[in-house]
This record gives sequence, structure tokens and C-alpha cells, in this order.
Amino acid sequence: MTDIEILQECRLATMEERALTRQIDRLALICGPRGIGSQAIEPAGDRKTNNATAGQIQQLEGLIERLTRKRDENISIIQRAEEVIDRIRERKDRVVIRCYYVEGQSEYEIADEMDKSRNWVNQRRNVVLDALAMPKRKKANGQNVLK
Repeated sequence: MTDIEILQECRLATMEERALTRQIDRLALICGPRGIGSQAIEPAGDRKTNNATAGQIQQLEGLIERLTRKRDENISIIQRAEEVIDRIRERKDRVVIRCYYVEGQSEYEIADEMDKSRNWVNQRRNVVLDALAMPKRKKANGQNVLK
């Protein structure tokens, strides 16, 4: 697996984890003290229930189990991505790559956090990706991008 594929796999894993977290948050609100309204219930696993609240709680528990498994799976993926990131020379480039691929932030979020433009973030990310794609040609704008 190439360095770029490792980073892409990490971003995908992070985005899947975020999606599960959003599902859990939405369902937790529905299962809250205000009741559940008239939403359709999907049975969780082999257990079935006619009680709407119990059904949604089962669904919530199933999502939490999936999220826990996903986080366990992501540990090794993140470790491999961090090994790639550690080879990047400039701290600002490491921050951009880590925020984008490991934390799953958008270029806009990173730009806002770093007080830069989205264009700058995109440019730095692409410079690093180019250097990772062609490690023998490590220079971008006359500077070594990788250690």
C-alpha cells in the first residue's frame, strides 16, 4: 500500500466513524425524554419489540457497538497514517495532513483553524501528496518536503 493510499484509507475510516457518531447523536435525541413520536422502528439484531422506545434503544445500542468496533479497527490505520505524517518535514504541512486525513476536517475547517485560506491549505496538501507520490523528487518550490 502506498503512502497516499494509507492516508486515504485513514480519511475514509475517520469519515465512517463520524457518520456513525452523527447517527448515534440523532437517535439519542429521539430516545430522549421528549418521546419518539411516530417514527418507524427497525429491529436491532434478532430481538424484536412492539415497544417503539425499546426498539430505538436497541438500535442505539447496536450503533454504539458498531462505533466501538470501528474505533478499534481504526487504531492500526491511524498508526500507519501517523508514520507517514511523521516523515513530513514542515510542522504546518504535518498539521494540514493530520487534520485532513486523521481528524477528517475539511479544507475550510483547517483554514479557519490555522488562520489561512482554503486555497493555501489545498496547495500545501497537494505539495505533500506530490512529494509522497514521487519520494525521489522530494523538492517542491526548491524545498525538501519530506524528511
